[in-house]
Amino acid sequence: MLSRQAIHRLVTISRHVQLTSQRCSSSLLPVNLKISKTRALVDEKVQIQVSKLSDGQKITLQAYMTEGDKQFGACGQYIADQTGCVDTYKDVSYGGTFEGLEPMGLFWSMKTTPGVKQGRLIKGDVMSPYNVTIAVHDGFKEFDSLPWSDSSSSLASCHLERYYAAPGVQRFPLAENGLYGTLLTPPGDGPFPAIIHFFGLGGGILEFRAALLASHGFATLAVGYVGLPGLPRNELELDFNYFLKIFDWLAQHPKVDNKNIGGIGTCVGSGYLQFITSMRPAMKCIATVNTPGMLIGTEQIVEGELIQAGKFKFDRITKVNDQISFRNMFSANEEIPVCPSWRHGAKMLAIQGLDDQCVNPALVEKFKEKIPPEFINNFTFIAYPGAGHLIEPPYAPRCGTSYNKIFKMNMLWGGSDKQHSQAQEDSWPKILQFFNQHLQK
Repeated sequence: MLSRQAIHRLVTISRHVQLTSQRCSSSLLPVNLKISKTRALVDEKVQIQVSKLSDGQKITLQAYMTEGDKQFGACGQYIADQTGCVDTYKDVSYGGTFEGLEPMGLFWSMKTTPGVKQGRLIKGDVMSPYNVTIAVHDGFKEFDSLPWSDSSSSLASCHLERYYAAPGVQRFPLAENGLYGTLLTPPGDGPFPAIIHFFGLGGGILEFRAALLASHGFATLAVGYVGLPGLPRNELELDFNYFLKIFDWLAQHPKVDNKNIGGIGTCVGSGYLQFITSMRPAMKCIATVNTPGMLIGTEQIVEGELIQAGKFKFDRITKVNDQISFRNMFSANEEIPVCPSWRHGAKMLAIQGLDDQCVNPALVEKFKEKIPPEFINNFTFIAYPGAGHLIEPPYAPRCGTSYNKIFKMNMLWGGSDKQHSQAQEDSWPKILQFFNQHLQK
């Protein structure tokens, strides 16, 4: 007969085996989550694969990150194939913040998470990455019901760093002689082909696109020209000489090849870029995004030449759900002071969103009419249906509305998520190709 101690040991072992058996049968096997890169530039695709699922298992892929005081996230609902795998390069999302075959849907469909005020995703410190968490959840989960922090409820998770500035990119703030900006340069001593870079009248200095251009081999100067201490408060106070001075500063920089300088601009920033191009033959090529085709400001004499400018017509703004649209501010039926950016033979690539709610797309047609026949072949125009105003590098979330601190208004930018994303993904390689073609490295 067994002793009382032996019987107790057998009972204990039996209970342990029973509990272990129950735990294995009721829990899922370990899920494998794999990403093709753990560090990538923001314009690089990242493949996400999940394996060791059951045939036909429903899962939700989730991505989230924090920038500044806002958290952004996205999710997609997937069904595992017969081998128990999900691959974002091959499989469609059945719901979430995006649908269909969208390999980068978890990034371009990001929006502020529940309880966070809506806003534009803008990288503040371009020398640091976005730190993105990617997680897998069992079943189809809705955006509002997901946990937006590291959670034990996920089947698996991993982390991804997404950069605007590649390793070795250098950043040099500019604040001298009344000029303001940030120069971002590729690794090395140079000299490099250079790009002068403008955004619209939002105030401050936005560096993210300049950092990405530097990562692709171009010394890029992000220009500040309004809304900073020492700079004009608004467009009416602008001195157009400023734009020529800051171009000349860039051309004389030791890291810059002054025989290979181009520019990129968005909104009215494109107009100031076109002005420089009309006054400086050294500007070889420019890319514009939703340009009004004219200078915004006040008429003035610059280097002995009378420079005409347009003024905002605030009586024509449209209010849409507490947001302000500038789209009808200028009409193609009226005469506008087009900037003659063609006169020194510079090449121009014009990107346009046809659902832009800030700049009337018809103004581009007005600009085209003014180009002399002998220069028309220097211009390339690309229009994107369903794209809004803020066409940025690929996989950035569309911003439909945001607050403008210069105008003190909630601006309406337009666009639909999927078409806008497609425009960004298609236009960015064209912009890079354009600069690589016309600026020799």
